[in-house]
Amino acid sequence: MSEGDDEIRDVLLDYSDHQAVRNVFGAHTGNGSASLRDYVETMRATDGAVALVANDGAAEIYSRWNGSGGRNQHLTIWPPWTIGGYDHKDGAGLSDFLDDKENVRPTPHDHTPFADEKALQSLSHRVWP
Repeated sequence: MSEGDDEIRDVLLDYSDHQAVRNVFGAHTGNGSASLRDYVETMRATDGAVALVANDGAAEIYSRWNGSGGRNQHLTIWPPWTIGGYDHKDGAGLSDFLDDKENVRPTPHDHTPFADEKALQSLSHRVWP
């Protein structure tokens, strides 16, 4: 397991009193399955410690729960570090958005572009419509 996998495993264990988190833990360890709604709910249930990453062609899509804003956010990054889109949605809307994306998986929030807001803001000139 990678360091990120160990971090995800530990966070999921810490919040295992929540059904969606248990489902994601089962999927993460290969002993169960989880729906997209489980993944999205896990971000909220872990208060943002778990984020999601998915693939959309060459782009990566990062999703997080922003507790201070009380909403889910997602960010599309095209290599090399071009922002292709940023939006927020409710849980059902985010699940629907991620439905046609590939390889949706949990990741530690600290392993996403959201982890360093200053670095993310420095990319604002690289927004591509």
